[in-house]
Amino acid sequence: MPEELIVARGLTKKFGDFTAVDSIDFSVNRGESFGLLGPNGAGKSTTMRIIGATSQRTSGEITILGKDPEKFGPQIRAHLGVVPQKDNLDEQLSVTENLYIYGRYFGLPKKFIQGKIDELLDFAQLGEKRNAKVESLSGGMKRRALIAQALAHKPPVIVLDEPTAGVDVELRYTLWEFIKRLNREGHTIILTTHYLEEAEELCS
Repeated sequence: MPEELIVARGLTKKFGDFTAVDSIDFSVNRGESFGLLGPNGAGKSTTMRIIGATSQRTSGEITILGKDPEKFGPQIRAHLGVVPQKDNLDEQLSVTENLYIYGRYFGLPKKFIQGKIDELLDFAQLGEKRNAKVESLSGGMKRRALIAQALAHKPPVIVLDEPTAGVDVELRYTLWEFIKRLNREGHTIILTTHYLEEAEELCS
């Protein structure tokens, strides 16, 4: 992988006459914890969707892992672990079933993902909830399950869109420790936040 995993120059996204992302420049190096800081409506989530290769830019340039996301979207997404702002877990399935289905979505062999699930549950401190339906989990447990899910295919880059939005102070500190641990273990982190103290705590 290149040293600069993401490079944006003049990146712009418009919706009709509305400019959501206005000609921004940034780069993210391998192993970095990089943050986009700004209030709601500043264009952070729109930028994250472009990084995640699920939304096309209007103008400007961006390369992710050395590739153009508009030409190599599937290959890029295979190397990203995405934790969305709103959870996308299946409420009627267990934590284990959600992790298994997500791993299979990325084409991981059954034997691999079955062995990986224990590791993910241990990391997220959800071992005792492995067979619990997601609908029965607390908000904090769901956030941890989302992070575990994003790690199923061993992505080098973790993308977190406002990972602590709407959680209480205690849970926010717990999630901070999870994110710092991911970075220490070699994952490149890209996150959005509207909390100045969160950016100062988590971003290099």
